[in-house]
Amino acid sequence: MPVHAIEITLTRTVDVAELEAAQKESALLLAAAGDRRRLVVLVAAKDERRAVRKVWKRLGGVLPIDVLCSLFPGLDGKYLMSIPMSEEVQARIQCFAAAEQKTPEEYLQQAIAQALARDRSLRRARLEHSLDELLRTYGLEEVTVAAARRFSM
Repeated sequence: MPVHAIEITLTRTVDVAELEAAQKESALLLAAAGDRRRLVVLVAAKDERRAVRKVWKRLGGVLPIDVLCSLFPGLDGKYLMSIPMSEEVQARIQCFAAAEQKTPEEYLQQAIAQALARDRSLRRARLEHSLDELLRTYGLEEVTVAAARRFSM
């Protein structure tokens, strides 16, 4: 059976004892990031969707899970995400999706893609603004030397 890598994003940092208890109860091997708000688990399942369901089933009531996401993109280049939602939120998404003649998955995929594009655009704009501020205060050579010094550290 194939093994799938799933990233778990938690709503809060978990302590070592809580992590060990979750690992013991779920019988899943968990690897934690340094901040213990992100975990990775390898799950044997026929496909990624089943692997995600297995993680929810075994860890959903044990850890404060925010989002599950495949660690690697699929053949289509996309990541599989699983986000818990209340029935009210699901109903609203279904209404919005129906209004745009889309499935809820298609609607969410488009909404997430648009949010990521907005975020990239805002970050780029903030960077440009910061560079403009630096160049108003310092010469190009000074900024370049300082940046080179920072990168060589």
